[in-house]
Amino acid sequence: MPDIRRVRAHIGGMQCSLCTGTIERALGAKPGVQRVAVSLTHEQALVEYDSRENNAAALMGILQQIGYSLSDPRKVEPFERQEQALAVERNRFAVALAMSLAAVGLIVDIAHAWTLGLSALVYVSLVGFGYAVLRGRGPVVALGGAAALAASGLLLLALRLGGILGGSGLVWLTGALALAMMFGLARHMLVMAVQALRRGVLNQHVLVEIGAFAGLAGGAIGLVLQPAGYPTAAFFAVSVMVLTYHLFSEWLSLIVKTHSAQSVKRLLDLQPDTADVLIDDNEQDLPVEQITADMQVRVRPGERIPVDGEIVGGGSAVARRWMRR
Repeated sequence: MPDIRRVRAHIGGMQCSLCTGTIERALGAKPGVQRVAVSLTHEQALVEYDSRENNAAALMGILQQIGYSLSDPRKVEPFERQEQALAVERNRFAVALAMSLAAVGLIVDIAHAWTLGLSALVYVSLVGFGYAVLRGRGPVVALGGAAALAASGLLLLALRLGGILGGSGLVWLTGALALAMMFGLARHMLVMAVQALRRGVLNQHVLVEIGAFAGLAGGAIGLVLQPAGYPTAAFFAVSVMVLTYHLFSEWLSLIVKTHSAQSVKRLLDLQPDTADVLIDDNEQDLPVEQITADMQVRVRPGERIPVDGEIVGGGSAVARRWMRR
């Protein structure tokens, strides 16, 4: 007879539905695994497996090998740690914005109206993202930071138009931005893409890295062969901007998950830690974890209801907006 057991884990690093599919396929292909359920909203995975063919440690190790982090699902991550992670992603995206704006300033073609208009649209959107990133620090800081980001790319454009920056120097500078982005600022994406490919999994990190590497490859061809009229710098700029927009999606995803987790924590904080339990006509203060279904709990007016139950006596008014349906 199969010995079916369950293991549940909180998974860090999930970004979209492709991540849930990655986890389900990676675990579902292992011997003894009966069912895999992954929740992107709650960042949790539930795995049912036959303990005679597999074990929880090995299954959770697979997730770490793919590039995800694990934690105890029964524990709520501290507010300070969530805010710290959010600040790290925000700063990473701000640096990526500066690099993308620099890349646009290096490649924009002012001789043609449609390319100039498209570049201007991209430029304005990136500056707008910069304002959104810094808005939490106040309108003055946000406006100043967005203006500084905008000025950086415009300065490079002015250097190009003035003849100070051009030729091979412009191409090498754009290539350096692409390499710094891929192997520096966004290196974690590359690591997760490699780990996914090692297990034959196609996820969003793999797709993003394919696009980024295509830009690098196109730029490398231009550097080596140097064909006339070839947009070498533009290929490098593509790598920079593809990774920047993906960093933006990661930052937005983390904001949503952080606010959701904090809302859940605030709801959990509404529950009292203890309850007044009637034992032999006497009240005893017990932790809610020790309360069983056969106990009677006394709740006085103004107190919070510590546990779910059935009213057997007395009466009072209850704020029903906090009650679970």
